Amino acid sequence: MPFIVRFLRWGLSGSRRLILLILLVFMVLWLVYQSLVTPENTLENYQLPTETTLLAPIKLSDLKEQYADPSRIVFEGLDKNISSAAPESNDNQQEEAEANVSSLVTTDPLNEIEKAPATKTGIDYVVKSGDTLARIFANLGLSVDAMYSVLEADQEYLVLEPLMPNDSYHFTLDEEGALVELTRQLNASKSVSYVRHENGGFTYQESNKPINYTYQAMQNTIEGNFYVSAKRIGLSDANILLINDILKGRVNFRKDLRAGDVFHVVVKKGDVEGEVVGKDQLEALSMRVRGQDYSAFLHSDGRFYDAEGKSLTPALLRWPTRKRYRISSPFNANRLHPITGRRSPHNGVDLATPVGTELLATGDGVVTRVTSHKYAGKYIVIDYTGPYGSRYLHLSKPLVKKGQRVKRGQVVALSGNTGRSTGAHLHYELHINGRPVNPMTAEIPTTQSIPSGDRQEYSDRVTTFLDMMALKAE
Repeated sequence: MPFIVRFLRWGLSGSRRLILLILLVFMVLWLVYQSLVTPENTLENYQLPTETTLLAPIKLSDLKEQYADPSRIVFEGLDKNISSAAPESNDNQQEEAEANVSSLVTTDPLNEIEKAPATKTGIDYVVKSGDTLARIFANLGLSVDAMYSVLEADQEYLVLEPLMPNDSYHFTLDEEGALVELTRQLNASKSVSYVRHENGGFTYQESNKPINYTYQAMQNTIEGNFYVSAKRIGLSDANILLINDILKGRVNFRKDLRAGDVFHVVVKKGDVEGEVVGKDQLEALSMRVRGQDYSAFLHSDGRFYDAEGKSLTPALLRWPTRKRYRISSPFNANRLHPITGRRSPHNGVDLATPVGTELLATGDGVVTRVTSHKYAGKYIVIDYTGPYGSRYLHLSKPLVKKGQRVKRGQVVALSGNTGRSTGAHLHYELHINGRPVNPMTAEIPTTQSIPSGDRQEYSDRVTTFLDMMALKAE
C-alpha cells in the first residue's frame, strides 16, 4: 500500500502528469468510437448495391436536328430513372453506358456550330454640370489608362475638354467592356472620334457633313443705341463687337450715332438638314452716320476691306515673342507617331523659350479659353478678328482671363514647362477657319490693300452685297 501511494505521487508529479492526462483522454475517445461502430458497418461487411442506375441514352444527332439554336437544347429525360426497366445484366448496362459516354465526348454539336461574332456596346452620355472626364470614365467603369490614352491623342487637337453641359459623347465598348472608340458631336456638321488601334493607343478621326449656306440681308434704324438696335434684328453679340472693331477710328458709336441713322448688314448662316450649324458670320455692312456712308466687306482671305479695297482689319504678328527663338520642333501635318507608325500631326511650332518668357497676342481678339490639360499643360486660346485664332501651350502662368479682349502685341502669358514636356518651350499654333496651319509660312494679314490679282473677285463680291442691301432697303 505505501508503495502504491509513493508510485502515484511520483506519477502525478511534474511533466508526467500531462502525459498521463493525454493517455486518459485517448482511451476515453477509443471507447466512444468502439461503441458507435457496430460490426455490420465495418468495411469487410459492407455490401455493394445489386442494381445500377443509369441515365437514359441521349441521341445528340436528333437534338441537333430538333434545335437549330444550341442555346435552346433541352436534355429531356435526364430526370427519368430507367432502373425500373430491369436490365438483362449489369454487364450489358455498363457497356451501353460506356458507349453513350464515348459518344458524348467525341460528338459535341457546340463545336460544330460557328461562334457568334463579338458584339460591341454603345453608350450615349450627355454632360451634366460638374462632370469631369475622369468622373465620366469612372461612372462607366472604364479604366484610367484608357482615359489617359485618349487624352494623349487629344493633345494636338484639344477637342475633348473642357466639358460643357449638354455636350454629347458616345462611348463604344467591346465585349469585355473596354473602350474602343470615343466620339464627341461638336455640332450637327462635325464630330470627332478617337479610335483604339492594336497597341492600345487611340487615333484621331474627323467626320463632316456638308453644310448648306445662305445669305441674309438685314437693316434697322437707330433707336436708343447701336447695341439695342442691332440686337432687335437678331445680330449676335460677337458680330456687334466685330462691327465696332471694324469701324473704330472712323465711327464713335457713343457720340456720332443719332436716332434715325440707318445701318445694313449681310450675314451668312449655315445649316445641316435644317439644323443650324455654327454662328452667323458677318459678310458685309453699310452705315450712314451724319450723312456720311461707311462700309466694310469680308474678302476670301478672312479680312474686311472698304469698298475701294483698303484693309480695315489689323495685321497679325508672325512671332508670338519679342524676339525669334530657335524652333525646336517644326509644324508637320503629316508626322508619323514614332511608336504606332500612324499619322500623328504636330499642329504647331515649338519655340525653345526659357521658363518665364513673355508671350504676345499676335492680333486683336478675345480670349476664349484659359485652362489646363494633362498633356498640353496650362494653355490659352485667342480668337482674332476674322477667321484667325491661336493657341499657347505648356505655359507657366496665363496673364489673361476668359472673355478678356486683347490687343496685338499685348503680353498674355509666360512660357513654361507644364504638361507632358521634355523641356521648357512654347508650343504655338495658328488656326485659320478652325484648321491648324504653319504659323511661320501661312498667309496672314500683313498687307494693307487687296492684291491686284484679287481685285476683280473682290469687286464682284462688293457689288453682290450692295445689291442685296439695296433690295432690303426698298
